[in-house]
Amino acid sequence: MMEKKSVLTAIALAALIFVSVPTVLFHTALSRYINFMDNWDVAAVRPSRNAKIPPMHPRTSAQRADNPQPELRFVKFTVKIANAKTVRLAGDFNKWSVDSLGLIKRDTNIWGTIVPLPPGTYQYLYSIDGQLMLDPLNPDTAMLGDKKVSVVTVK
Repeated sequence: MMEKKSVLTAIALAALIFVSVPTVLFHTALSRYINFMDNWDVAAVRPSRNAKIPPMHPRTSAQRADNPQPELRFVKFTVKIANAKTVRLAGDFNKWSVDSLGLIKRDTNIWGTIVPLPPGTYQYLYSIDGQLMLDPLNPDTAMLGDKKVSVVTVK
């Protein structure tokens, strides 16, 4: 029969092997992973398939004549209103949508925005805290139905 001391030594040796072998394997795997990440080259990553962009077909002169691109002008809309919380712009250029064009407060009581518009005549109103108002800085007006609106001409 084995002595008690040698049995305990054998158990301790088995426990050491049982613990150290996975630790060495884990350390090796972890070292390989870190080395892999250190040498990772992002530029070497390629998509799995080639993406193709459809070819562009240049427009012929006849197509350009049929569909000319309008020349845009940048029109500045400003209004000076004391104690306003929100100022918006509604006109025939945005289908009279009160919510689409908000003005930004520039200086004390001065609100403004810039709108790209092709040449033409446009009707508009300011919405100041929900109330539609004429432009106090623009004397040009017109009638839209039974309502008076401000008018701007873009040349």
